[in-house]
Amino acid sequence: MFEDILLKYQNKYGKCVLELGPGETKQFEYCIGLDMMKKDSVDYICDLSNGFSFIQDNSIDEIHSSHFLEHIENLPLFLKETFRILKPGGRMVNVVPHFSNPYFYSDYTHKGFWGLYSISYFSKNSIFKRRVPAYYNDISFEIIDVKLVFRSDFRIRNLFKRFLTFLFNSSTYMKELYEESFSYIFPCYELYFVIQKPKS
Repeated sequence: MFEDILLKYQNKYGKCVLELGPGETKQFEYCIGLDMMKKDSVDYICDLSNGFSFIQDNSIDEIHSSHFLEHIENLPLFLKETFRILKPGGRMVNVVPHFSNPYFYSDYTHKGFWGLYSISYFSKNSIFKRRVPAYYNDISFEIIDVKLVFRSDFRIRNLFKRFLTFLFNSSTYMKELYEESFSYIFPCYELYFVIQKPKS
């Protein structure tokens, strides 16, 4: 039962934190690993495509996901469920591939694209100048941070990519300038973003 696992971690670490689709090892030992595949890093096997029906409202302190959300087909439903289970003030920390990442297209299990403004569709307090409609959804996360991440598996190229990460994250203006004018010249590897359920 998931409730037993939640209670065990709550008693041991003093908080309830989920990691969605962990790799071979969890990012943090205090996370409860959720995935549909049996691995050493997975504490509870489940299919998250339809949300968190096994988790009560307002019961999770934090959620971590890395290269997971792009596999979700019904993103509005999934984020609505995420909003439901987070405690007021609870955060979700995410890493997703950027739409300009050429490796994105190699993985046939990817269902959706992610860009700088994607999470703004689920918030009424966008941190960017360019506005997007937020009336499609009845949830509104607070956007805490969004960063562009440039990197390469090749060492020399990676030095240049680190410079791009610094340059294009130097201000909100530079982030928006990048996606509008440079995203197909200097492909971005991934996006890092943090969202929060309002405290009240």
